[in-house]
This record gives sequence, C-alpha cells and structure tokens, in this order.
Amino acid sequence: MKAVLLFAVAAALAFAGGYGFGRFEAPQGAGPTPAAPAETVAGGPYYVEAGQLVVPMLERGRTVAFILTQVTLEASSADDALLVRRRLPHARSAMLESLFDLAGHGRFNGPAVDPQGVATALLAGANGSFVRESGQPIRAVLIDRLLRQDNTRL
Repeated sequence: MKAVLLFAVAAALAFAGGYGFGRFEAPQGAGPTPAAPAETVAGGPYYVEAGQLVVPMLERGRTVAFILTQVTLEASSADDALLVRRRLPHARSAMLESLFDLAGHGRFNGPAVDPQGVATALLAGANGSFVRESGQPIRAVLIDRLLRQDNTRL
C-alpha cells in the first residue's frame, strides 16, 4: 500500500511539474489568454504559478501525514515576474525548506492550521532566495490549496 501511495504522490508531482513547465515555457505568440488584456490595461499584478509542494510529516522515523500545498506567487512588476519565473526552482526549494521547518516544529499538528502564518513563512523563504540579486520581487504568496493527508497505514 505504501508503494501505491508513493506512486500516486510521484505521479501527482510529475503531472504538476509538466503542467508548470508547459504553462511557463509556452511560446509567447500561442494566443491571447482571457487575463492578458486586464494585465496590460491595469499594469499588474503579475502572478507566477509555483505549483504543488508536498512535504512529509515525520514522527519517530515514520511518515504520519503529507502536507500538500498549491502556491501562486504575486510579483509587483513584469520584470519581477520574469525574474521569479527564471529563478522559480530556487524559490520552490526555499519554500520547501520553509514547509519542512514548519512541519518539523508541529505547525501542522492539531485540528486547525493558520494559512496566513504558512503564507508568511513561504514568502520569507521565497524572497530569501532573491536577496542577493534584486531585493524582494515577490509581493505575496497566495495559497490555493493547503491539505493534510494522514497516512493511515503505519
């Protein structure tokens, strides 16, 4: 059963990675999107899909649950959005480190999770990966999905 669960998680991550790659690497002249005119008229905000982040929760060396998070990053300018897209693997890595830290300190234990606290930690982590280059290009981290999946088979 663990193999089936791991296979399902791996398949979901592969799908999310392929979707994210196709979404960000699509040719620019592929056609207008419904949100494109609003972005050019209003001048922003600019969003970058960061995809899914999955972190295991460990207890005494066993995986007791998985935390699944779907994240969108908000940049304040087109240049910042382009920078975030180019360095997205670094931002994702920093956000994963933040999620591992939160899980390790028990922030996902209990019946309720503070999504604003999680978003703040992810924002600090993601912007931390850009400090040397250009300050803080990410204005906000928007959590599209925050889910705890308990591992019933221990």
